[in-house]
Amino acid sequence: MTRALPRAPIDLFASVKLERAVDAVVEQILDRIQSGQLADQQVLPGERRLAEAMGVSRSTVREAIEILQDAGVLAVEPGGGTRVASIWMPQSLVTDHEPWAADVVFAALEARRVIEPRVAQLAALRGTSEDFEAIRTTIDLQRAHQANWWQITQGNVLYHRLLWRAARNPALEATMRTIYRQLSGPLYSVLSHDQDHTATDESIELHIETLETVMRGDHAAIDEVMDRHLRYLESRCEEMFGRARLPQVPRFLTGGSA
Repeated sequence: MTRALPRAPIDLFASVKLERAVDAVVEQILDRIQSGQLADQQVLPGERRLAEAMGVSRSTVREAIEILQDAGVLAVEPGGGTRVASIWMPQSLVTDHEPWAADVVFAALEARRVIEPRVAQLAALRGTSEDFEAIRTTIDLQRAHQANWWQITQGNVLYHRLLWRAARNPALEATMRTIYRQLSGPLYSVLSHDQDHTATDESIELHIETLETVMRGDHAAIDEVMDRHLRYLESRCEEMFGRARLPQVPRFLTGGSA
């Protein structure tokens, strides 16, 4: 008799999500705006060149532009050129409507704590005065829009995106982008409920302190300030889910003493 071989469990496999081409184009354009690579009022390449660069049809690019035009993000000029009309994204285009579970969020927070302080240290090594000035402008944006939690949240995200880019490591930047995508729901939820000026002022001051520490290149101080920077969202997510991220947190995940 032939012995039956063990069968692999079905939970090894996940559903395959096929993204519509137009959705991918919309997401890519939004990503370039959120990362500061497309600036306010900057003109995009023509439809044909965009289609070639993205490997899609011109009609797909045109449909994506129409979606972003209706959302107020892009504007199509009478002569046919397309420019960035606003760096502020409508919530309907940015927020993640997928449900998020505590284990998934805590895993993303753990990955962020392991990686982002090292990214900040690389930014200290490789960042230029132009990088740091661009990051500083995002602090000015947050200060100017303190009364609008949605805009201050986007200024917060732009701050981190520019910090990652200053590290000059595309692989790490892509990793951080994936982590933040998983944290976008909790981040928006937390900041939408923390709308008092005291919390906003503290957040802005921490952004200023983090930037100044990175600019000084003091790697030990970067570890300390990034610990406080990351702890805010971690503690708020623990409150949201009603439990700690880890029962016993190792030193390298807390920044504290062993």
